[in-house]
Amino acid sequence: MIRVLFILSLIFLFSNSSIAQGYEIKIQVKPLTDSTIYLANYFGAKMYYADTAKINKKGLAVFSGTKALKGGKYSIVTPGPKFFEVLIDEDQHFEVITDTTDLIMNFHVKGSAANQLYYEYVKYINARKVEVSELNQVLIDPDTDSTASKKASKRVVEINKEVQEYQSKLVKENPKNWAAIVINMSIAVPILDAPKNENGVVTDSLFQYRYYLDHFFDHMPLDDPRIVRTPEFDRKLKDYFTTALLQDPDTIAKYADRTIQSVTYDPDLFKYIVHFCTYSFETSNIMGMDAAFVHMIENYYMTGKATWMDSTNLANVTERAMKMKPTLLGQKAPFMRMADSTGTNFISLYDVDADYTVIYIWDPDCGHCKKENPKMVQLYEKYAADGVKVYAVGNPYENEEWIEYLRTHKEMNKLINVSDSPAHPSPFRTYYDVHSTPVVLLLDKNKKIIAKKVGTEQLDSIIERELKKQK
Repeated sequence: MIRVLFILSLIFLFSNSSIAQGYEIKIQVKPLTDSTIYLANYFGAKMYYADTAKINKKGLAVFSGTKALKGGKYSIVTPGPKFFEVLIDEDQHFEVITDTTDLIMNFHVKGSAANQLYYEYVKYINARKVEVSELNQVLIDPDTDSTASKKASKRVVEINKEVQEYQSKLVKENPKNWAAIVINMSIAVPILDAPKNENGVVTDSLFQYRYYLDHFFDHMPLDDPRIVRTPEFDRKLKDYFTTALLQDPDTIAKYADRTIQSVTYDPDLFKYIVHFCTYSFETSNIMGMDAAFVHMIENYYMTGKATWMDSTNLANVTERAMKMKPTLLGQKAPFMRMADSTGTNFISLYDVDADYTVIYIWDPDCGHCKKENPKMVQLYEKYAADGVKVYAVGNPYENEEWIEYLRTHKEMNKLINVSDSPAHPSPFRTYYDVHSTPVVLLLDKNKKIIAKKVGTEQLDSIIERELKKQK
């Protein structure tokens, strides 16, 4: 008898265990029937479909699988498309009921403490937003008297304080709840006051900035792999690398390494931050940020750490970085020696004796170049007496059009005009990463690159600034 009871208890144990595995999310979106809905997971700011379910005639749909979902923030996508979010943690067997008239405010959940807490918070915030919106209408109404205006302003301040206290209490009382963690991720970290001496004078002017950087991720638990599947994480990274940090390539690369090092334990987090930084640095409009891009390629892609990249894409991104590397700010400009329009007189870049040398690579068939050419001549005339010269490189390999352009635009002869040709080819297009024209670089007396990828207006300001620094 005891043995039978033991076997039955084992059967019960294993049957319950199998039920608890995987996920089962029951969804009812009134009044939808005979429809298809989707479960989509965030990966940073983007969403990817994770599962599909059919709503039956009774209005019920079930997402289920034998393997547990990775924790994070997901969305239920309904026809329209319209969607509402759900949180996925260790409780992956729960039921949701809502209504298309208002997917958020009609949301009800059973079996998920995280979603229960999250939607209590969302509904509270939405109600406060409505109240603030109504108060703002009072404030902008020209017929509102001063008494009503003061009352409305005071109430807005009170609401903001109430929301902050509500958030603080929620996070403090639910430290392990995934909803509280997600909510806390959007709350700014308070900055301490800078230290002062006995006279009230600040003794460390950079204290608050350093504190801000050191504690930037205090509310973003980098040791929790679920954060990668939230849009809050992507927003935090963007804020960190584009706003919080000094936009200097060395600084950016340093903090990228530091952040990446803290998430090497999780492949998804590692992949996301490496890709995020690489793409952000490559596409940045800030001059010199290509150095941070090259840093990423050399340290994470060329070392075999970017295991998600296939060989073709890896080769392409590596080639792109290696083309950029010779002309990074602070590098000496790659050597060039080409002939003038006669084809007989060769002029080396390094033979140009100037305090500042502008490299101007242009094409006579380029519409933008045609607009920039007279501006470049004017810039030369403006700064020639200050030791500025322009080494103008014609881009066409077959250079008859280039020669003809110089012949019909005499003002261009004030510049140092050179070009290669089939008889005397040059690798400058590779070294200077010429995939479009014009290409502009500014070199100092020692031919080090101090500016690049700028137009003539920007170049004018940069030369003016450099001349002031000299004086």
